[in-house]
Amino acid sequence: MKDKILLALLTFLLKSVAIWPYRILYIISDLVYPILYYIIRYRRKVVHSNLVNSFPEKSEKEIRSIEKKFYRHFCDYVMETVKLFHISDEQMKKRMHFTNSELIEELRSDGRPFFIYLGHQGNWEYVTSISLWIHPSLKGCQIYHPLSNKIMDKVMYRLRSRFNTLGIPQKNTLRAILSMMKEGKQPLLGLISDQRPQRYPEPEWMTFLNQDTPIITGGETLGRRLDAHFIYGSIKCVRRGYYEITLSKIEPSKEEDFPYSKQYMRMLEADIRNQPHMWLWSHKRWSFKRSDYKKD
Repeated sequence: MKDKILLALLTFLLKSVAIWPYRILYIISDLVYPILYYIIRYRRKVVHSNLVNSFPEKSEKEIRSIEKKFYRHFCDYVMETVKLFHISDEQMKKRMHFTNSELIEELRSDGRPFFIYLGHQGNWEYVTSISLWIHPSLKGCQIYHPLSNKIMDKVMYRLRSRFNTLGIPQKNTLRAILSMMKEGKQPLLGLISDQRPQRYPEPEWMTFLNQDTPIITGGETLGRRLDAHFIYGSIKCVRRGYYEITLSKIEPSKEEDFPYSKQYMRMLEADIRNQPHMWLWSHKRWSFKRSDYKKD
């Protein structure tokens, strides 16, 4: 009962904020930024270290500039995500514009599922609005890791289901997709696979942003088993609060282990270099080294 009351209160508070227009939300974001950056100093060391190691060619002044822009964007991201509680479909289509959703239309006739790879770039929460751009025979869904905080997990699930997108816990992915296909539905699955993989089994490695990096390959393994189309969603911030996503086929440039996963990471790296402050630098992406995995 306590959790239900807390969930209801938190939802009420968030919805109360979400009804405010974007211009007010961005004023709040501007006020929160210096508190988060200068006073709370939220993960400042992690962000700075990630940036320095990713861009060794940049000066300290350039690194600090990207760092501050990242924190400003991060505050915007939070307010924009809260806005999902109160936003119309028409407004959402203006805020997140898919430049070539016709690619999905061209490929869907074969009935194969779509695996759309994304990064923590721009406002990735807005990508669930893809359901507004695709044929109704396609079912938008996303893999997610349930949060340890049950209340926040339910809040985020509601936000991410705003556009009738189905959330699938990672451990249930194959079963859920096969069930949908058996019912005649064509899954369009979103995967954000730029985080640090689990330590077991030992992951695949590649160079990403100038660093030896373990990568997630489970999506590719599952996708190849299901004969899925592999698509990359390139997210670009056009101006504050407005994003553009370009869909393109992932076509590996060379023969190697897990070619689709590695080509996705290369495509994401190009986007990060183009708009570096738009990526989630506060994540402890490189906290494990090869030696850490080999010890166990």
